Amino acid sequence: MPSLSSFISSNQYTKESTTIPLLAGMQLGTTYAGITFNGISGAAGNDPGGLFGWLVYSRRYNYTPPKGTTGDQYIVYTNPQDLVGDLNKLTGVTACLISNQNSGGTFGFFENIGTQNNVVRLFPLQNGYDFLYAIHYLAYGGRLIITGSPTGFSQYQSDNNAVLDVIIDKSGTTSNAQWLITQPYTIGIFPSIADANGLTGGGYTMANFANLFGNSSYVSGSTLAKRVFNVCGLKTITDADTTTLQSNSKITYTINAVSDTAGFFTRAKNRNLQYLTVAGLQLATILNGNIINTVSWQDSLKDSLRANRVNFFVTNNPKFLGGDLVGSTAGGTPSQEDRIGVSKLKTAITDDLNSIGIKYLYSINNATTRNQVTTEIRSKMNKYSSFINTASTQIICDSSNNQNNSQTLAMTVVFQPILSVDSFEVTVTVTQ
Repeated sequence: MPSLSSFISSNQYTKESTTIPLLAGMQLGTTYAGITFNGISGAAGNDPGGLFGWLVYSRRYNYTPPKGTTGDQYIVYTNPQDLVGDLNKLTGVTACLISNQNSGGTFGFFENIGTQNNVVRLFPLQNGYDFLYAIHYLAYGGRLIITGSPTGFSQYQSDNNAVLDVIIDKSGTTSNAQWLITQPYTIGIFPSIADANGLTGGGYTMANFANLFGNSSYVSGSTLAKRVFNVCGLKTITDADTTTLQSNSKITYTINAVSDTAGFFTRAKNRNLQYLTVAGLQLATILNGNIINTVSWQDSLKDSLRANRVNFFVTNNPKFLGGDLVGSTAGGTPSQEDRIGVSKLKTAITDDLNSIGIKYLYSINNATTRNQVTTEIRSKMNKYSSFINTASTQIICDSSNNQNNSQTLAMTVVFQPILSVDSFEVTVTVTQ
């Protein structure tokens, strides 16, 4: 019986483990739709909701007792084996995991496209591509929340009192971009535009985020812009063994590198380096494939990509992600403030100041209160000592930015990241 197990066989699939997993959301499909099996030879006659829909179906109808319901809005995976296990339960569904050309498996995963040198060649259909994006992220040891719509991201956060670290968008979708607008801490990882061959993630500029957000005011000068991470990278896997799916078969495919980029975020979080960078040789070499569109450090294209706020892979052995810029619009020479580490630092410090400010909001604004606030801020800043120049850190909460007995409390932190020559300011004012 066909199965997807060979895709994650240890002889061709490397997997890492983490102790602090990244929470990554990915929309892979649509809302579940009941399946009819009136296609050719009993294949699915309609789309059940893409990969997400097939997973809902498998978990509800192919397990005893069921693992889920048809109303589930998200499914969580912590390793590729569980994902493959759920999909392998679809073995009995005609032309689902694998089909022959013109056999009716339109809504399945992989297709037999013939032989070459007596080896069966397979091709991924849309659901197959989505499966590949999922296993390529799970190789890095993160936690993957698969949904049919961004509503599932919100539901996961609500159910688990958690915040998604990133969402992975393989094609640049309006629904994902607009979900980010209301999420102050989640980063969106997006591919660059398509190249001349139509491969998303192969072009040198970002998608039109003014259109994706539905409002051009979001693309610059906003906290949202600092949570958009664009990447130019095409990852090819050549002649992967797929013998558990079809005997004597192989598959070659290309996907963009958004899943791997999320894997670099996973490594950075697990190693407590997220306030520095996600790029470079120590964090950003890929697993299970080869980047085919790298850029040389000496190539002027590097400067163009940086101006476009598009991160790229460097020609090296091994290849690695050579940029860590955020932004949702191109223009000008990027500053240190456009780097992901600085962006995350500012967000984290802002959150700390807000939590402290709320605590003292109804205390009398006088020297005693402000001294207590300053002490708490200094204590909070200790956790960033590995990422900032502590000798140059300034905490300002005194008579210079506050008035006695005022109903507002103002707090400012000026800090210099270790990987920067510039200093940055975070100011928070809370009002009764």
